[in-house]
Amino acid sequence: MTRKSSITVLCGSLAFVAITVSGCTHTMKMVNCKELFAEFYVDPKVARQNVPPSFQVRVHPNGKAMLLILVQDCEKVVLDHIIRVSPMKMAQIWIEVAGPDEVGPALPGTRSSLPTSYWYTLPHQMDSALAHVAFWLVGIDTQLVKEISLGGEPGGIRTGRVVENDSGLGYHWMETNQLWPAPNLVTGRRWFYREYGKFIKHRSEGIVVCRSNFLGEGHIVLEAQPESAISNLNSGTTLRGDTKSVEIDCDVNIRVGAR
Repeated sequence: MTRKSSITVLCGSLAFVAITVSGCTHTMKMVNCKELFAEFYVDPKVARQNVPPSFQVRVHPNGKAMLLILVQDCEKVVLDHIIRVSPMKMAQIWIEVAGPDEVGPALPGTRSSLPTSYWYTLPHQMDSALAHVAFWLVGIDTQLVKEISLGGEPGGIRTGRVVENDSGLGYHWMETNQLWPAPNLVTGRRWFYREYGKFIKHRSEGIVVCRSNFLGEGHIVLEAQPESAISNLNSGTTLRGDTKSVEIDCDVNIRVGAR
């Protein structure tokens, strides 16, 4: 490593420490995204193993916890009004936690607002090295992966995958989806949280507000390889659940700081 590059890394690292210790709020705009919205019921004991004690896992009337997998293919993502990544793909693995009953106001042009939901997250998986570094510099926990694919347009049968590294480790799925006669445009709000870091303990807390255009629904079978992000949840290597195909535009605010 050259002296110049060493100085650059050192300055970036010092800035990272200063920002995350003092705390800072960041914004992210997600524009013209296609989304796979996949819900899986899992054993609450499995969910509990992956959520810090300070959070209460939400248990549904069927006695199960909810695992949510979101896979997004966006025309562009803009971080802090400055850093633009176009296009950008992300995969997010969330576990539902308890929170207050709330329905926020509907965004203009949407039919209604869905109840607010609350989630504990794993690192955001993304296929852009630029985005991965940018998010790291502001203290947001991410995982750089090799490939993310939704598997084509919604409707009928499609297969998608997340390839986490060069060895092919990851997970893939087959989705059977039927489009509705007319889409349903609503407002969606989700709070999400994460605690992470070994040497400097971090906590991130954010809210995402979306114009969500639901196009259809279906079923999904997901297969995860051992040691992949999903397999490491200990929820099994085969998951069966329900999906919705969605088009979204979202505004995100994320507070990052030391804990």
